[in-house]
Amino acid sequence: MLTCFQGLMLDPVYWAVLAVSVIAAAVALWTLKFQEFHGKVYYALTFAGMIWTLMMVGAEAATPGYACQMQQAQLAWLGHALAPVAWSFFIFEYVGPSNHARGRASLLALIAVPLAAFVLAATNGWHHLIYTAETAIQPGKDQITFEHGAVYFLVLAVLYCFVMATLIWLGRAFLRAKRAAWPLLTMLVVITLIPLGANAAYALFGFTVLGLDPTAFMFTLGIFAFSWLLVTNKTMDMPSVGQSTLFDTMSEPLILLDARRHVIRSNAAAKRSGLLTDPSLGNDLIAGIKAQTAQTASAHITCDERLYEPRIHPIENPLFPAGPAIGWSVTFVDVTDQIATTTALEQALKEADEANRAKDEFISVVSHELRTPLTSLKGGLALALSGKLGEVKGPLRSSLDIAHRNGVRLSRLVDNILLVQKLEVQALALEWLPVDLPALLRESIEENRMYAHERGIRLDIGKITQPAVVLGDAFAIRQVVDNLISNAVKFSHVGDTVEGRLTAHQGRVRISIRDHGRGIPDGMEERVFGRFGQLDDDGQKSTQGSGLGLHISRQLARQMAGDLFYESEAGVGSTFHVEFGIGAEAEPAPQAAQGALQGTD
Repeated sequence: MLTCFQGLMLDPVYWAVLAVSVIAAAVALWTLKFQEFHGKVYYALTFAGMIWTLMMVGAEAATPGYACQMQQAQLAWLGHALAPVAWSFFIFEYVGPSNHARGRASLLALIAVPLAAFVLAATNGWHHLIYTAETAIQPGKDQITFEHGAVYFLVLAVLYCFVMATLIWLGRAFLRAKRAAWPLLTMLVVITLIPLGANAAYALFGFTVLGLDPTAFMFTLGIFAFSWLLVTNKTMDMPSVGQSTLFDTMSEPLILLDARRHVIRSNAAAKRSGLLTDPSLGNDLIAGIKAQTAQTASAHITCDERLYEPRIHPIENPLFPAGPAIGWSVTFVDVTDQIATTTALEQALKEADEANRAKDEFISVVSHELRTPLTSLKGGLALALSGKLGEVKGPLRSSLDIAHRNGVRLSRLVDNILLVQKLEVQALALEWLPVDLPALLRESIEENRMYAHERGIRLDIGKITQPAVVLGDAFAIRQVVDNLISNAVKFSHVGDTVEGRLTAHQGRVRISIRDHGRGIPDGMEERVFGRFGQLDDDGQKSTQGSGLGLHISRQLARQMAGDLFYESEAGVGSTFHVEFGIGAEAEPAPQAAQGALQGTD
């Protein structure tokens, strides 16, 4: 057998066939390595069958003698049968994908059909069913003239069944595919039909190429064409398909323009929007957009009662990025609902602001109107209780005491409400003078001892070793500290101690008032410092009061460039800190009468 392959490299025909085979192998390897597609295994087997056939057909053409040529022709049947079977399974997988190309049946076909064809050809000398006994080298010729037997046509019929199945599968693909895929499918049909036609012409009419079976050559050309198409065609390219799908499924209208500003592509949203046929935009979309936005003095355009924000992006020339654009992409962002929502929100905010202003004005008016009768009420009750109008005894005095206390509380509430109004509109002017905080803390502790003693609470002040002078309103700071001490006493248990401390650090001085009450739960800061905010204690109000004291205290501290905050642990107690900058630089506020500041609850 090996003697039949001697001297092949001296034959130019074999060199030509070898060159084509090498090119085919290189194309196959490059495609398999750098391209991703379905059916890679069958694609590789198709190339293997085709290259084997080429090599054997070339060897047959370059080998002298009947025995060697017959041997090469018999060996060629491995490739003759493998190529169409593998191609059919490749098509099933590539355009399907299909279960026909998977499983044991496909593996059996890929092995059994080529092997059976080869065995029949290799044993032809015994049965002469592939090539008849008349097969011989005719006088005056160098190549065998093959006379085909019945089994030859039977084998072809089996192979043609795979080819027909391939064509049927491609036909079904045509019916379900988009038009963009038709060129690719057409190429696959042509590749399938050309070798079929060439083989039929050879078998029936003796058509040859250089005296050889043309099937392998035609199939090779077709596979080369398909490989080139596989590289250049974007029908099955995932990034390209993904971009196209994204373009078509975008919810926003998107239009592509060429260098002459002609529409070359638009997505489904653009076609539905009516922007392409809107007469106000005209034929030049970009000019129409600029004209409409200039006319309305707005960044939006209107089409079919919808508002769009056009976004124009030039598409640069990849060969000359600094040169003129080769086109534009125009995206129309639908802002109708956004603008409607924004407008409704602005209106709601405006109405809420007006309602809040009206509420504040109402509270202010009512508070001012209550002040005069409350003053008269408190004065009359105080005069009656003093005994100057006659002696008041027994139940009557008790009722007057209760009325007087409630009148004082109501007067204080009215004052606090007015104070809150002034703080929120920044209409409260405070003094901006040096304040001795250690002395202020001592005075506040001493003056609140009686109040604490009545509730069974002891007041304690820590040792103060350094002076601490800040700029601010002494009366306002005293009001803040008094309120913190008062609250600490209210929330302490009988027998507890409320502690006052003064510390200085990094240019800040802090007064801390600590109690050992029930503490404040986490996340309650907004309620603690809010207007009319009070904490519940087992479902009951902890103390009586307006709930304005801490809100006013924080506003006063912040207006004097300070702050008020707290640390607390449930079940252990709370510590409220008010701190100011030592020698803080701030513009002095106009002097205000101390009557503007009253005790808070």
